[in-house]
Amino acid sequence: MMVRWQWDQLRATYDTIASKYEERFLDELEDKPRDRELLSAFAASVRDPVLEVGCGPGQIGAFIRKQGRCVMGLDLSSEMANLATHRLDGALVGDMRSLPLAQESLGGLVAFYSIIHVQRPELRVVLSEFRRVVRPGGRVLIAVHEGRGVVEHNRFLEVPVPSIATLYELDELVAASRAVGLDVLNAERREPYPSESTVRLFVEASAMALPE
Repeated sequence: MMVRWQWDQLRATYDTIASKYEERFLDELEDKPRDRELLSAFAASVRDPVLEVGCGPGQIGAFIRKQGRCVMGLDLSSEMANLATHRLDGALVGDMRSLPLAQESLGGLVAFYSIIHVQRPELRVVLSEFRRVVRPGGRVLIAVHEGRGVVEHNRFLEVPVPSIATLYELDELVAASRAVGLDVLNAERREPYPSESTVRLFVEASAMALPE
């Protein structure tokens, strides 16, 4: 199934549902205390600037920004990036496989449920990009859905658009992170809250120095 998924299709899906996504998920952190704890600890441990990859309307980055950090967003969808500009210090349209940022230019990077749209063969490419743009000692915080394989639907938020996501296991995410030079500091599973249907996985890592 994954071979049929194209990035232009992903972009079109999120452009189409941007306003509905914002309405549905804008306040999602209110009922997720563990997520807030992780994000608060992340914000306290990093320096500016922070990048939120796959920022959507910017609700995750906005929480970090309220902790005193300068947060930029990046999203494949221009509609999502436009929404994020109202909550963050700025937002870019871009591809996480090739981030439009200089090497070691960030203090931290957060990616909540964005790498679920990465095909498994491209996971290390994306994680390598995360490490490339974060300064040594800076943090990367990732969240995904637990599982195996992929899930595919032809409706999302009651809109007839295609959606597909990769599910991950904690061990493979930790191994992939370490393989690209990210020093894993915390890796955990969280059982779903009442509003959720999947177990959530979180990995926080420190960027190691790039090879000379």
